[in-house]
Amino acid sequence: MVDLELELRSSGPARERQAEDLLAEIFGQAGWRVRRQPGRQESSRPDMIISRRGASYVVEVKASGEGRGDRLVPLWSQCYLEAARAAGDHYPPLAVVAAPKVSSRVANQVLDFASKYAPDAAAGVIDFSGLRLFRGPHLGGLDSEGDCLSSLAQSMRNKPADLFSDLNQWMLKVLLAPELPDNLLSAPRGRYHNASQLARAAHVSVMSAFRLVQQLQRNGYLHESKPYLSLVRREDLFKHWQAAAARRVKEAPMCFILRGDPQVELKRMFRSGRACLGLFAAADALNFGFVEGVPPYVYVQRLGPASIAAWRNIVPADQGEQPDIILRQAPAPQSVFRGLVRADSVPVCDILQVWLDVSSHPSRGREQADLIRDRVLEPVIQGDLIRG
Repeated sequence: MVDLELELRSSGPARERQAEDLLAEIFGQAGWRVRRQPGRQESSRPDMIISRRGASYVVEVKASGEGRGDRLVPLWSQCYLEAARAAGDHYPPLAVVAAPKVSSRVANQVLDFASKYAPDAAAGVIDFSGLRLFRGPHLGGLDSEGDCLSSLAQSMRNKPADLFSDLNQWMLKVLLAPELPDNLLSAPRGRYHNASQLARAAHVSVMSAFRLVQQLQRNGYLHESKPYLSLVRREDLFKHWQAAAARRVKEAPMCFILRGDPQVELKRMFRSGRACLGLFAAADALNFGFVEGVPPYVYVQRLGPASIAAWRNIVPADQGEQPDIILRQAPAPQSVFRGLVRADSVPVCDILQVWLDVSSHPSRGREQADLIRDRVLEPVIQGDLIRG
């Protein structure tokens, strides 16, 4: 598996896909509706069609391995001819060229050529370091001459990155999802050849996926030769993931005002869509329970007076009073709430999240974690060794 810089400079179709993914993200973030043309077989079909508030373009994008003017100007000419053919009389064409790194001088050279020889067409130049320059109606506000990936690389050299940030944990779950049943983890199940494909599947930005892929590569957690992103050295990876999850979190013991059936009261809370079962109660709901006598933990996205007031039948437990439930602020809300599953219509933390969260719990949490590992996660953690 190559590193980020080599991926951005990969040759042929891979580089073309990278440029198309980046361009789609640029327009998507700017509020354009982007219609991709996956698996194109006909040369007359465009890479994408974009539209926003009555403005539309047929878009073609081509990528060069070098950002030189003598490469990009003729490449833009070819791109324009294909865009014009695909657009016909229905849409105006937009031809965009890309390269790993393009100077502002070369980008303006391309745009000046386009303005002189194809004044009816919109034009764009982008690179994989943050430069984006466009000319054409409704394309104002897209320009940037930043060097976002170079800045990212510099910042990662200057300070250690958090491999187990909220979104990174979610993307790790996406990478592991094919090895777990869907009733234990809610996530897309596929194989991803690069960061862009992972970003689309996980519904995160391309930059977030690039960060994770680079961190995994630098730490030796990605297979070097498989055609898709495959985690290796998993024993070490899971050990560090488990340690990162052992951080302190905010929680509050609560009691029901009207003491009816606790399960009925819990279901009322879950109907709000802002809570789910966690830790031991989640293990029970997934049929891997081991520890008894611990009040149900309920994850919320944020723990504070406003979130507590949203549920009218609970109040903070008095000192020494046995709580009915324990509200807990999700330590990684994106990872927790994106991966949750439903057991008998109750929202429940996924099995990976349960394993992480119980591991450091003082009430027999280690034993609960070991049971989950033995019965579910052992083949996942040892997967790279089992498959060689």
